[in-house]
Amino acid sequence: MTEHIRLSFPVNAAYVSSARLTASSIANRIRFDIDEIEDIKTAVSEACTYIIKRSSSRQNSFEICFMPNIDEINVDIVAYGEWAEPQADEMSLMMISALVDEFSISKPQSDKISITMSKKHKESSLI
Repeated sequence: MTEHIRLSFPVNAAYVSSARLTASSIANRIRFDIDEIEDIKTAVSEACTYIIKRSSSRQNSFEICFMPNIDEINVDIVAYGEWAEPQADEMSLMMISALVDEFSISKPQSDKISITMSKKHKESSLI
C-alpha cells in the first residue's frame, strides 16, 4: 500500500519553502541521492510558484499530495479557483519537465488545475 502525505498550503509565496522542505524530507526518506532530491525540490518549488502566479485573489489554498514508493515519488498538486491563462512557452513548465521523469498539467477547466509529476531513482530508470 502506498502512503499518501497530503498538505494544504496557502496561496502565498512565503510557504513555497515549506513545500520544498517537505519534498526534500520525503525524498530523503526513500533514499534518493542528493542530486535527485535537488531535482524534486526544484520541481515542487516551480510547480507551487506556477500555481501561485496564476491564481486569483479569491483563492486561499492549494493541496500537495506526495506518494512515495520504493523506487519513485509521485507528486500531485491541485488547486481550485479562477486562473490566468499560462504562456505557451512557460519557463517553469520546461524546467519541471527537465527535472522529473513524468510531468503533466491539466489546462484550467472550470475551477480546477492539476500538476502531476513523478521522479524515479536513477538506478531504476536504467533498468
